[in-house]
Amino acid sequence: MISSPLVEFRRQSAVVISTTVVANIMWWMVMIAAIGLGAIHLNHCPLQPSIPVYLIVMGAASLLCLSLTYIRSGWDDGAACILSSCCMIILYIFTFVWLVSGTTWVYSVYPPSYTPGESRYCHRTTFQFAFGVTTLVWVIFALMFICGGCFTLLTCCNTLMARRRLIPNRNTFYGGTSAFQEPIVSDV
Repeated sequence: MISSPLVEFRRQSAVVISTTVVANIMWWMVMIAAIGLGAIHLNHCPLQPSIPVYLIVMGAASLLCLSLTYIRSGWDDGAACILSSCCMIILYIFTFVWLVSGTTWVYSVYPPSYTPGESRYCHRTTFQFAFGVTTLVWVIFALMFICGGCFTLLTCCNTLMARRRLIPNRNTFYGGTSAFQEPIVSDV
């Protein structure tokens, strides 16, 4: 990785870095658990057999997305960077579509029976894990959408306020006004 002198590096605080590392480690653990639970209880949800498959694929796709993100951060430019970016976009779209599919599978059978042998049986841990992870991901999406909207609104407001400070009204002439709000004639 060759760094260009034109690239600016921003120092990040220790809190931001440690929070990012802890969140990544926690997400890795949750996705590994999703793969494990889905694989162990693959045939233990006759009510909706797609739920364990949903957990396996969601976990594998998320881990692959995270791995590609880490690998891509090491490349500045070139064909490898473009290829990994394209793969990441395709994986993110697939993961979102898979999340929507999994949401319909999980929420459509709520609440299942946790007693083996009944017609609405689904393994308790597998179903509750799938329900919890799916709900958590949708809550995170909602929070990101709300925070993004608030950030956009604040940015627009700051831009408008800065514009008003630079050009207070149309009677000003390069920022200079007279007591009668008539333009001051001066050399330019």
